[in-house]
Amino acid sequence: MTSAVPAPDLAATTLRLIDVPSESRSEAEIVGLVRELMPGSPTYDDGEVLLYGEGPIVLAGHVDTVPAQGNVPGRIADGAVHGLGASDMKAGVAVMVELARAGVPARYLFFTREEVPVSDSPLPGLFATGMLADAELAVVLEPTDNDLHAGCLGNLQARVTFHGESAHSARPWTGVNAIHELVRGLQPLVALAPEDVELDGLVFREVVSAVRVGGGIAANVVPASAWVDLNARFVRPGMEEQLRALLPDGELEVIAESPSAPPALGNPHVARLRELVPSVKPKQAWTPVAQFAEQGIDAINYGPGATAYAHRVDEQVPIANLEQCYEVLRVFLTD
Repeated sequence: MTSAVPAPDLAATTLRLIDVPSESRSEAEIVGLVRELMPGSPTYDDGEVLLYGEGPIVLAGHVDTVPAQGNVPGRIADGAVHGLGASDMKAGVAVMVELARAGVPARYLFFTREEVPVSDSPLPGLFATGMLADAELAVVLEPTDNDLHAGCLGNLQARVTFHGESAHSARPWTGVNAIHELVRGLQPLVALAPEDVELDGLVFREVVSAVRVGGGIAANVVPASAWVDLNARFVRPGMEEQLRALLPDGELEVIAESPSAPPALGNPHVARLRELVPSVKPKQAWTPVAQFAEQGIDAINYGPGATAYAHRVDEQVPIANLEQCYEVLRVFLTD
């Protein structure tokens, strides 16, 4: 494929976006830059969500990033754009901007607060207007290395607390050590193997991980309580119930839950896109395709970002990825 937009334009736009810090909940400046770069006026603008254009296909991208790690400002070197958010997902946003500036027909959706719990997402406000009710497909430009990533895993965060009885650490037999109870209670989790689940010929892997642990108040006190934070990734419903059954000796509290999304490979627009992008993989992570799926809108992940570099201190995106993604979407949206 020959890119219709020179790589320096795509790279320069990506770099310009990188150089505007936009950690989640601090995105006002980057939203202003998107307004400046996009042609025309938005059809929806509440300060957190911008929607432009018309048509059956929605291109969607978030403008926020994880916290900086000394990787702002960015730079262009060695055939790549480097810096915070380069892959996740200012590269995708840059492709969207340049497609819009070239007059490629689509709806262009930019939004904030994606790198935080889904309960903080501003997208429900847009969905409530019904302005996307007639959308036939959403392409979310999350980093996929220019492969199609179908569906996504659900994401459940929970805290499990184990209780005991405090005592002097010199006489532990007079109490019940909650940390010891936690260690014993977590044995079923330690023995739990990942479980593969096939949907539409794609294999997703359901997993549960202990990600943080705490307990105790002093070195000479047998602790009366101890807790562990769990992160579960799933495609089937009922993960909360599975965790309660797995760890019956603990008290489980769900902190946050984001739904999974089906692959949507039967969508006719996805079938056309697959002619341009034959490589299809399951999305072994959560993305906003789940929010579109909840609204009855088929969605798929496709973007230029390099998955191996997302959220890293050396985050980067190859310029060739930008060119390829731009040209694929240009052909997809205009043919």
